[in-house]
Amino acid sequence: MKKLSFLSILLSLVLLTSACAGEAAKPKQPAPKKAATTAEGMAMEGPGKYAGDRYDEAKVQQELKKWPKNLTADQVYTRLVWLLAEDYKPVIKEVKEYKPSFALSKLGNFDPNQPKSGSNDQKKTKQKNIVVLIDSSGSMAGKVDGKTKMEEAKQAVKEFAKSLEGDVRISIRAYGHKGSNQQKDKAVSCASTEELYPLSTYQEDRFVKVVDSLKPSGWTPLAAAIKAAGQDLHAAHPDDENMVYVVSDGIESCGGDPVKEAKTLHEAKVKAVVNIIGLDLDDKSQKALEEVAKAGGGEFTNVTSSEELRNRFADFLTYVGRTNEVNLWSIGNSNELYWERQRANNYILSLLGTFIQPGKFPSLIDKEYEHMNAAVQFLVEQKIIPESMGGYEGAVSKKLDKRREMLKQYQSKLYNQKMKEIDDDYARAMDLMKKIKKQEYEKAETYMP
Repeated sequence: MKKLSFLSILLSLVLLTSACAGEAAKPKQPAPKKAATTAEGMAMEGPGKYAGDRYDEAKVQQELKKWPKNLTADQVYTRLVWLLAEDYKPVIKEVKEYKPSFALSKLGNFDPNQPKSGSNDQKKTKQKNIVVLIDSSGSMAGKVDGKTKMEEAKQAVKEFAKSLEGDVRISIRAYGHKGSNQQKDKAVSCASTEELYPLSTYQEDRFVKVVDSLKPSGWTPLAAAIKAAGQDLHAAHPDDENMVYVVSDGIESCGGDPVKEAKTLHEAKVKAVVNIIGLDLDDKSQKALEEVAKAGGGEFTNVTSSEELRNRFADFLTYVGRTNEVNLWSIGNSNELYWERQRANNYILSLLGTFIQPGKFPSLIDKEYEHMNAAVQFLVEQKIIPESMGGYEGAVSKKLDKRREMLKQYQSKLYNQKMKEIDDDYARAMDLMKKIKKQEYEKAETYMP
């Protein structure tokens, strides 16, 4: 009997020792770290044990059941953060590291984004297409320097075409060259505009023959001629330098709207620039033709001598060719910079949203708030915390409301900071583009008399 009693005592000691050893081996749960009190701290303290895809309501409730019943509101809040705080850091990192590309395209061989570095890139030669519209109305029989305006115009055009170098195509279109400037022939003359030298490379014999055949005849259908110039350029590529030169001594006399037609041609796919060279114009005609050139994105000049006429043709080729290239560069970059800013704004909105528009960050705030509130209600139902602590006006509920509000304020602050950064980068790129455009215009103007 004594032997049996000794064995029982020994067995009890073994079991007790094993139990103690098991308890000692079980890892002790670390005490939750005190929750952050600043908005940025709250945004950076997650993720909780059951954040994001790890959230499992049943498992969360099993954890909650183990909580002691004598916790303060601060302790409950800290434990909720430790358990359920969402992970905002990846979104914050993505926002802060995002950098839209507000780079400007190259202008010839000049890279605006690397102004101090050299470039071995060869400037791509663009196709130049030139349509010359020659006024063949009766008034071109008037004289300048002892010769008719028509003779001076023809001579200047021939010298201009002969001086063309490189891959340049030229076209000659006459207007008002049929009928007469009498009322009886107005309908015939106003309907007369004809491409006499189709857009092609310069061939001297054929070109000279066409130009020499022109004589001052009828009325002035300028609008119809400008519209027809668009047809002459129908095969041109938008990247080509497409230019129209109008040589005229007077304004539209056939009821057309040359300002409208010049604007339409300039804004068409070929983006042609319409330039006007006036021959000894009166004030009214100068003002009218200046408006046509302005609408066509080009230049107007009035010459009073044959020398001025020839010089102006040469100057226009250099100036307008360059300014047209700079204009196209400026328009292209303005559009791309605008859309890049739109893309950047939309991307940041998808991450941060606003108070009225969803995004990743506010979605995390709402999810976290929903999970924490559900946990508080469970704690109240299980009588782990009192209703006075977890109810609508309870201390814990107020802490959750304050947390959500502070996270939203942080979201708004981050949004405003990033949008300002984007707008500042956009403004710098636009300012650089305008500065370069101004400089290039000033360079081009050095070729002008």
